[in-house]
Amino acid sequence: MSSAPSHIPIGRWTAGGAVAGAALLAFIAWSGFEVHDEAVLRPAPRAVRMNAVSTDQGTGAIEYVEGYEAGLRRAAAENRPLLVIFRAAWCRWCAELAQGALADRRLVDLSRHFVCAVVDADRHAADCRRCGVKEFPTVLLASSSGEERQRWTGCPPVDELVAAMSSGLSATRMAAADAAGADATR
Repeated sequence: MSSAPSHIPIGRWTAGGAVAGAALLAFIAWSGFEVHDEAVLRPAPRAVRMNAVSTDQGTGAIEYVEGYEAGLRRAAAENRPLLVIFRAAWCRWCAELAQGALADRRLVDLSRHFVCAVVDADRHAADCRRCGVKEFPTVLLASSSGEERQRWTGCPPVDELVAAMSSGLSATRMAAADAAGADATR
């Protein structure tokens, strides 16, 4: 009985590998495939304008404060509710939100009764972490003290945003009227 060798001599393996490699290259050349050694390039991030012009009759834009802390301080000082937009310059959905819902005339008009803050994920990553924001865009509605009332991730429908903002504004006005009434009875 002859036994098969337990190993393949290196000379045979190299010659067989060379033949297989040559056959592969011949197949590639014959089939028309092109082999390139190129780096994959990503497009440069594009800036998103958050002051989009209203699409309805007339023009107008939402006035933003940059940063969560600045928005919170201003909301507390002016006793106005807070609308916060967490965004990233590289996020295409953030651009869609800016050019869609945030440009709607009803929302622009309501925004004048709010302190509106924009938080850029790249410049204010700590604010995103502190507020638990992991997806962009994230829209946050809060009281003047920063208490979160409602949160959306992605592009919320403009009608839903307008309804929530109207409701938040009514609640803030009622709370202010109650506080004024309590001060008057003292």
